[in-house]
Amino acid sequence: MCVCWGGGAALLAAERWSLSSTVGPGTHRLQEEALGAITGSISYTRFHVIGDLPGDYRERYMSRIQHLAFRPLGVDEEVEERTGWCSVEQPLDVTLQDDKVFFNEYLNLGVRTDRWRIPSSLLKAQLRAQEREVLASSGREKLSRRDKEEVRFTVVRALRRQLLPTMRVVDMSWNIDARVLRFWSHSARSHEQLAELFEESFGLQLLADGVYPGARERGIEEPLLDRLPQLEPAVFVEA
Repeated sequence: MCVCWGGGAALLAAERWSLSSTVGPGTHRLQEEALGAITGSISYTRFHVIGDLPGDYRERYMSRIQHLAFRPLGVDEEVEERTGWCSVEQPLDVTLQDDKVFFNEYLNLGVRTDRWRIPSSLLKAQLRAQEREVLASSGREKLSRRDKEEVRFTVVRALRRQLLPTMRVVDMSWNIDARVLRFWSHSARSHEQLAELFEESFGLQLLADGVYPGARERGIEEPLLDRLPQLEPAVFVEA
């Protein structure tokens, strides 16, 4: 495996993509999960990038990256989860510039997802306490559905002011020349988030690597590709 360093970020150019070992701690801070090229597991998923790049792709892509950079969750927002781009070196850095994103032929970014996660036991206890307080102050015996919704709205926002959202960051390294992208997660949900954000940002699609896609992207002729499903594993050494 070859690891090239540029601008302080790891540019992984390994052809083997199933290696799994540990090069550092898996977290940057409390409530954060980091999966990536610089810290965390080296196990990654490889994708082929499908589509043509525009001639001015650096300028155009930077504009889209900045537009879709991560925005922190607000306490009073209805949304409970948000995904966006961040620096591959520092997930709290969402002020993205050319020198933080492009490293020679590589485009490196982090995919950051923040989510409000209030412990259910804490939420239920706070809801019961608030409902009892409302009943006592109003003199009623029972709350209406609308009253309960208002209580929940108030309690959730009060708890959010006391908590931090969970933060998950997965690194992405795209070799633009080779049209190969490495993503440091095997989660299907993370793959979906990446595909949506990637297509919205760059107008390109991702195809997960495998025997057939890999052979096609490497220029194997169609007659040979058609024979791939007929192949059977060969045993070279008997146990």
